[in-house]
Amino acid sequence: MIPAPRLRKVLLVVWATAAFSTVVVLSSSAVPPLVNAIGKVLPLDAAPLAYQTYHFMRDEPASLDVSVNLYVGEWNEFLFETLLGRDENEDLIPAAAERWETSTDGKTWTFYLRKTGKWSDGRPVTAYDFLYTYRRSLSFETANPYAAFYYDIKGTKYYNQNEDADPNTLGVRVKDEYTLEIETDHPAPYLGLILSYPTSMPVPRWQVEKYGTGWTEAENCVTNSSYQLTEWQTGSHMTFTLNPYYDGPLKGYVESLHRTFRHPSAANLLPYENNEVGFANVQANELRRVQQDPILRSEMVSTPADGTWYVFFNTHEPPFNNMKVRQAIAHAIDRDTICKVILRGAATPAYSMLPRTFDAHENYSYVQRFDPQLARRLLSESGYPDGRAFPTMEMWLRQANPETRLVAEVIQSMLQEHLGIRITFRSADYPAFTSNMFNWNIKLGLVPFFADYRDPKNMLDMIWRPGEHGRSRHDYTNKAFGRLLQEADREADSVKRTNIYRQAERILVEEAGGVFIYHPVTNALYKPWIKGLKRNKFGGKTFSFTDVYIGKEYLELR
Repeated sequence: MIPAPRLRKVLLVVWATAAFSTVVVLSSSAVPPLVNAIGKVLPLDAAPLAYQTYHFMRDEPASLDVSVNLYVGEWNEFLFETLLGRDENEDLIPAAAERWETSTDGKTWTFYLRKTGKWSDGRPVTAYDFLYTYRRSLSFETANPYAAFYYDIKGTKYYNQNEDADPNTLGVRVKDEYTLEIETDHPAPYLGLILSYPTSMPVPRWQVEKYGTGWTEAENCVTNSSYQLTEWQTGSHMTFTLNPYYDGPLKGYVESLHRTFRHPSAANLLPYENNEVGFANVQANELRRVQQDPILRSEMVSTPADGTWYVFFNTHEPPFNNMKVRQAIAHAIDRDTICKVILRGAATPAYSMLPRTFDAHENYSYVQRFDPQLARRLLSESGYPDGRAFPTMEMWLRQANPETRLVAEVIQSMLQEHLGIRITFRSADYPAFTSNMFNWNIKLGLVPFFADYRDPKNMLDMIWRPGEHGRSRHDYTNKAFGRLLQEADREADSVKRTNIYRQAERILVEEAGGVFIYHPVTNALYKPWIKGLKRNKFGGKTFSFTDVYIGKEYLELR
């Protein structure tokens, strides 16, 4: 018989040995982590690497050179890494620059680039690449439609508007190979948001100079992000694969991206329902069908968009130089009916320019409320009782799709019914509409604006700043409004600055400088195997090419 103390020791040894053996067995049988081609470990619920291809469908881009023309290359922003990035809440995060700082007066920004950053051909990413990019994109010769976006940077306006301007006048300087300094004319707390926008993406100088406009073709395209362009079959698709040289903070999960080109006549949801793509936008005319289908309804994600559809005027010519005429129109439009009946819940009523996603947003629903009786009284006071003697007006529409046309026709009907005002329509393509709008040649129009960055500067100053052809879309002028915009430019305190913008917007709303119709809601379908969507502070889910990956649910299709 073994004595009790010794027996306890023996049992402890046996137990410990057994436990160790179990750990060894479990460890040796554990599934090794999935690691993609650039060393990023995929989440535990990810499908095998062989299935890590994200399929999506968009229009074929005209080019990828968005730093000189944003409108030619939508949905290719993931190819180039800007100095800074944005997270799901639109807050700034490191990208090509690992850190940044601003001077005490708020007018000098210094960016410290990651010294290990490389282009997809192995060359280092340096401050000189960004200097070249900004000088190129903001030059007079380039005629970048987004150049005014950067006018807060010292010397940019002069440099952009004068053919013989010295590039050294631009307030962008290289301090050393990995340090870039940008100086503004006044405190610009939103500059980081501008520099994280696609128009701020760097371009490879050596490829641009060698191939000209052909530098974005698949065989010539060099990128500095997690992905690189490997194939572009005109009329068919594009394929993107991981950039083996990328070692930054925004590594992608999926091994490749496959962009199928959408044709205008093609059914929007059919590829999604056939599991050909993992994502699809839901148009307003498709929303009811999606909501009535239990599977599609469960896969739909609704997120408030940072945008506003509004009616604008030429406020310096009759009849819209009369504020009461504009106010009458504001009170004659039933936004609730447009959003609930026409757009079927794909929008919320707008009574101001700033959407609810902006911290500076205020509820001005009373100011531009639907009130037909008040609308008729205001029109009568302006000299047009019951619409008599009011000229037939032409409303311009920009490349109107059926949904936009329907909204415009409802507005047309409401103005006829409540005011006796008759309007007709002119649909213009994007270039013609934009040119006429910025030159203030349109007396009446319906147009959207989607924020480039979530700061009131973008939606109030850039769109409504008085008196500058080419910089502001519209000719609306009010001295107090303009003075407040200038005051906001000089204010570094964020709380005071927000209050200044609120005061300015109230003037715009009260004078009906624009009549605000609706804020869109983005409705999108995502297959259950599309993972990595992040929920933002508004409760919506956001998509990022960095975060998306294919889940194990995809294996059920095989």
